[in-house]
Amino acid sequence: MNRRNFIKTSLCMGAAASVCGCAYCSKIIYDSIHPENKFKLKSISDLPKYVRLDACNKCQLNCPGCAIRKLEKEIIAKAKGFGYLKFKDFKEFADKHNFIKEIELSNNGEIFLNPELDDIIKYAYEKGITLTAYNGVNLNTVSEKTLENLVKYKFKRITVSIDGATPEVYKIYRRGGDFNTVINNIKTINKFKRQYHSEYPYLTWQFILFGHNEHEIDKAKKFAKELDMNISFIINTAKDYSPIINKTVVEEKTGVKFLENSDKAFFSNIGWQNIFCLFLKNSPQINFNGDLLGCCLLSTQTFQVNVFKEGLLNALNHKNVIKAKLMLSDLSVEGDENVPCTNCSTYKILKEENRPVIWNG
Repeated sequence: MNRRNFIKTSLCMGAAASVCGCAYCSKIIYDSIHPENKFKLKSISDLPKYVRLDACNKCQLNCPGCAIRKLEKEIIAKAKGFGYLKFKDFKEFADKHNFIKEIELSNNGEIFLNPELDDIIKYAYEKGITLTAYNGVNLNTVSEKTLENLVKYKFKRITVSIDGATPEVYKIYRRGGDFNTVINNIKTINKFKRQYHSEYPYLTWQFILFGHNEHEIDKAKKFAKELDMNISFIINTAKDYSPIINKTVVEEKTGVKFLENSDKAFFSNIGWQNIFCLFLKNSPQINFNGDLLGCCLLSTQTFQVNVFKEGLLNALNHKNVIKAKLMLSDLSVEGDENVPCTNCSTYKILKEENRPVIWNG
């Protein structure tokens, strides 16, 4: 609609609204002038019951393809660096947001490096909050007490990153880790599951596919079954590190599909559908110190609002969050350097493929 027609339509609709008292017409006019209005949340009933709260963004391993390792300087400069979630902050957040029913604790680091994790697990159980670590742990550094608490307090699900089925292959990528330690910790969890007659936590073996480990796919499948674990194969997005040798065989054995663009291949294999962008609406990612990150792909820049200080409702109504939703749903809207999504590879793919986010879809 050109400027003249827009003004004409607005005047006509405004006149109609004033004559008939039509609140609906007035809302249409207001929303056409302020499209960001539709993204503002009115009350806590509009808020998600599931959030992502990073328990610790530090890691003791040194995996060569790790994006966090490569972005350390930017994280320190722009996102308050590295640390862990304090029990005091977790308790206050849970008490103030008692509608939250599930929290994902894993994101950019290793949750078991958090010295206050046991208190967090126990309090979440007492509050009726389900805890998960879908995003992944390496399970190298953890006490037997914590392993027991995972079962005792019904920690729901954990993904364990194990990119090999033997110590020799595992250590190629998981540098600083020990395969046997990880397997023994899994066995300890299973021991406590039998002791407590519990199915929790559900365990998934996550296997990143590389050229150096593709020959161990079958062995990993068998080992995972013996450990009562599901197994999930995912694509390596570090383009120049240990590329797959026989893609046809790997695709047949894992179901993973390879595309020329590794980012697009990754998104395609996990189901895509703008899943990460929708985190901002359905399961927002919060840094260990309360800063709003938005989704689990963002780590070097925040939305410049702190959830612990402002509360989740005010944080998700922050101008930078509203702008992000607007530019993701209308790809003609110019990006904003204050919005972390602007420099995200996912956003760039969305623009390239003209695939806007459907927030209410």
